[in-house]
Amino acid sequence: MTAPASPRLSAGPAEDTDPQPATPWAKFTLLYAVFFLMGAEMYLVSPLLPTISRDLHSSTTAAAALVTSYVLTYAIAGPLFGVWADRVERRRFITGGVAVFLVGNVLCALAPTLPTLIAARAVTGLGGAAAAPAIWAHLAEASAPAQRGKAVSWGASVYSLGQVAGVPLGTLIAQLSSWRWPFAGIGILLACTVPVLATRLRGPRPSGGRGWAAIVRPWGDPRIRLGLLATALLQAGRLGTYTYAGVLFSRRFGFSLGSLGLIGLLVGFASVAGSTLTGHLVDRARRQGTHEIRLAIGWALVFTVGVVVAVSTTTLWLSLAGLFVWFVAGGAFYSTQQAYLSTVDPTQRASVVSWNNSMMNAGIAAGTSLLGALTVGGAGFATLAGAFGVAAALCSAGVVLAGHRRTVAEGTS
Repeated sequence: MTAPASPRLSAGPAEDTDPQPATPWAKFTLLYAVFFLMGAEMYLVSPLLPTISRDLHSSTTAAAALVTSYVLTYAIAGPLFGVWADRVERRRFITGGVAVFLVGNVLCALAPTLPTLIAARAVTGLGGAAAAPAIWAHLAEASAPAQRGKAVSWGASVYSLGQVAGVPLGTLIAQLSSWRWPFAGIGILLACTVPVLATRLRGPRPSGGRGWAAIVRPWGDPRIRLGLLATALLQAGRLGTYTYAGVLFSRRFGFSLGSLGLIGLLVGFASVAGSTLTGHLVDRARRQGTHEIRLAIGWALVFTVGVVVAVSTTTLWLSLAGLFVWFVAGGAFYSTQQAYLSTVDPTQRASVVSWNNSMMNAGIAAGTSLLGALTVGGAGFATLAGAFGVAAALCSAGVVLAGHRRTVAEGTS
């Protein structure tokens, strides 16, 4: 069956033609709560990595596969789920994905060996790949156009807020009992949300309805293609490097498990600050007719400075300052990307966002693997982390250039 052609895209993000009188902030609260728990679970692995590796009698490098299994599963399944999510009611994917995510966390809590724990994290990644793109798409299409940047960026902010409250609390629980209990707690809380999602979440049926060839359609547009590559590169530096933050701060500065939980607090607060700030900047840029990806270029360069300083200095306060800048800029970059890519083509909203999330996780997997082959905190480690940021800035500049070329081409046609 031949898929109908996509509508012609403009140089900047497209807006929906249907009027949206008000943003349903109250209905978004439950979705933000799910993002909070997903964010807490995602970032919880880093501070627990040394404890898990000791308890399961494995090396730190082997235990780092807990991150890789999650992100690779997400990266592979995301685009398939994204196309499917553009053809059925969002509620089905959100509810089903959250249910799988909570099952994965329960399996993590019960895993007796490292291989079974890695497999459980893959199940968790599968649930995230199903639920998250549908949530992002729902936030974008149900919000008022003038507040779309804020609605999406608040999702990213709450996701990061999971670090601020969830990671330190999870680390404290692990310190007082076992690393298994934080995963069990997240599973229990998510179990409370599933019935509410299934009965209360409502929204229009997506209008995608295209064939499975739409899986690769986003890559045909250079504005989307370069944006996806920028996401992968920045997240390879941002979260690929963060995978080894616990190792770095415990070895270089003698941090205990409790102190590493405070690192998670700092990182989460920085990410929340960057994401929240970006929502207002993106909405203002759109009102002024400025391409919001220009913001992403600047954030990528600021990230580069922060990550290089954080991992290379032997001065504690300077390393912490660099870490803060690293995650303010990284959070701002991610929110800008999500706001842009969730609106660039409304007919394949979930598909584009799922590709963005998949590229983010593919970037994390690549960054974790490549950086893991280097000496943590060494010159090569810092250089590669910074190079990811510079490359992301160049790809973002390409997005702006591609948009300008589209404008010129449409003006002369």
